[in-house]
Amino acid sequence: MAQALYKWTGDLTQPQSWDSSFAKPQWYGTDADGNSFAFLDTGFAALCSSSANDLAVTTAAGDKAWVKANSRQAIRINKQCREEIRKNYSVEDELKALRLDDTTIKTAIAAIVTEYQAQVDALVGD
Repeated sequence: MAQALYKWTGDLTQPQSWDSSFAKPQWYGTDADGNSFAFLDTGFAALCSSSANDLAVTTAAGDKAWVKANSRQAIRINKQCREEIRKNYSVEDELKALRLDDTTIKTAIAAIVTEYQAQVDALVGD
């Protein structure tokens, strides 16, 4: 089965049991407007319902951006990215590379960022 980013308001009712072949749900949280988000297997989502009867796949850029910026998973990934950069380069190294246009350091940091950004993008199926 495929996975997608789902959005709903209100309470979500989940099934008591489901096919073990479904990918594990990734719960992302609720924004300030009361919209909740999760990355769900489509088969699992078919077994769920929201109290507002509005559980649906979302591809809206704003919804994806919220998950990428605010979900605990994205926050953890971004922290790991910063830690990976700091293992190799100090803030001073990074600023110096920008001032002097040191392409070696800039390229190395960009490679680290690209790796972690791919993980953040995968949270919403991008």
